[in-house]
Amino acid sequence: MVAACRGVLAAMLLLTASAALVDAQFKCPKNRGQFEDAVQCDKYYVCDEGEATEKLCPDGLVFDPTIKLINKCDQPFNVDCGDRFELQPAQGTSDYCPRKNGFFSHPDPSICNVFYSCINGEELEMSCTGGLHFDEKSGTCVWPDVAAREGCGSNANKKLNDGFQCPKETRYDKNGQVITHPNYPHPTDCSRFYYCLNGIEPRLGQCDAKMVYNEDLQRCDDPDNVPECTFYRSCWPQHLFVRECNALPALRNKIPFLLTVAAEEPEDYFEFTCPKPDGQFEDPYQCDKYYECDEGRVSEKLCPDGLVFNPASKLVNKCDQVFNVECHDRKELQPPKPVGVCPRQNGFFPHPDPSICNIFYNCVNGRELEMTCVAGLHFNQPTGTCVWPDMANRQGCGSNANKKLNDGFQCPKDATKMDKNGQIITHPNYPHPDDCQRFYICLNGIEPRQGTCEEGMVYNEDLQRCDDPENVPGCEDWYTGPEADQAA
Repeated sequence: MVAACRGVLAAMLLLTASAALVDAQFKCPKNRGQFEDAVQCDKYYVCDEGEATEKLCPDGLVFDPTIKLINKCDQPFNVDCGDRFELQPAQGTSDYCPRKNGFFSHPDPSICNVFYSCINGEELEMSCTGGLHFDEKSGTCVWPDVAAREGCGSNANKKLNDGFQCPKETRYDKNGQVITHPNYPHPTDCSRFYYCLNGIEPRLGQCDAKMVYNEDLQRCDDPDNVPECTFYRSCWPQHLFVRECNALPALRNKIPFLLTVAAEEPEDYFEFTCPKPDGQFEDPYQCDKYYECDEGRVSEKLCPDGLVFNPASKLVNKCDQVFNVECHDRKELQPPKPVGVCPRQNGFFPHPDPSICNIFYNCVNGRELEMTCVAGLHFNQPTGTCVWPDMANRQGCGSNANKKLNDGFQCPKDATKMDKNGQIITHPNYPHPDDCQRFYICLNGIEPRQGTCEEGMVYNEDLQRCDDPENVPGCEDWYTGPEADQAA
């Protein structure tokens, strides 16, 4: 027992000594600030009065020493880690989120147009606009030859046992938007249907009991709403019946739920009746409100702000993005709860500046994540995706283009700047022609701003950031030679 305790104590002392050694090895270059670790890209140090504290970015994010924000943890595709190759162990929550934060490809290598945005381990499925593939290195949708991914569409032309094959066609909804996973009716069974994952991989679907597939709505529906379907299958324990739709009486649970909408007029109420003893059902007027029925007992529910109830969803949580749901006459919504650039707590929203059409925000519980469309595309809020400008049909895009600063600087036209990895730089910088300490910033490549490095630093065009003078040829003596007098 004593020997065991000694072993534990020795291990604890060793760990303590190792931690002290790590801290002792890092020397604060300045009394205050945040500084990167030399070998691990998601580790950094906070210096306060010369004392260093070791920190880790959230899993999936890495430390960006060049960023001017207090929170310097950013997406890997925005950061040049250089020789800082090491990372903390992954804390993935599913096949879709190999790390808790980031943008990740679909786990099936044949599906190249679908990817996942992961925030704190919660995934959100997203689709590229038609013809583009997701590129994990840049976190955006790009042309297939740029993404250069192998095996894309390898499940195309696959057949089911009954011979069904996904048609080689693109299907559109009534708003003219591409349907990512289109459905098709079964030729002989109204309760079944086919769905094509990403338009290429066929699967067989089955409606719930007493429901049939409605091709117009692209979902299962009551038989009364599908007059062309005369027969469907109904399952009862250990028996299968084929019934005629018109012969079935409408069975309903007559258990009322009273919701007073005006206290001064008690007789003015809305009565909700559970159509089935158990399930979740939409409110007829408000798209983000629904009712949960449990053995005929009803509870009123609200989706998180910005999401709406999707009665067609097969998930337990049926609150979905607005662009995935047909609200029809359910036009009412709960009052918004805006935070910063997020007009609602959840959803995809355009940049508040109407002239900036290629940047949008993914808001999750009031926290925004800035995202950029691939070059040439505009964000389209009705679909939550980046599309061609003529499809987005937004007004005022690029109205700040060709703007000049007082000194005459203008953002170069059609001068797309790339980083050393071949990725587009969203807000490119340009050196000042006469002042090593100053530079220009082109917001979204079109709107010019002037930037100034901190005292003692000069602009390094190769790194697209401020740097020590000795690292920038021609600016080595900016603070010590004749240039210093000029700058003063």
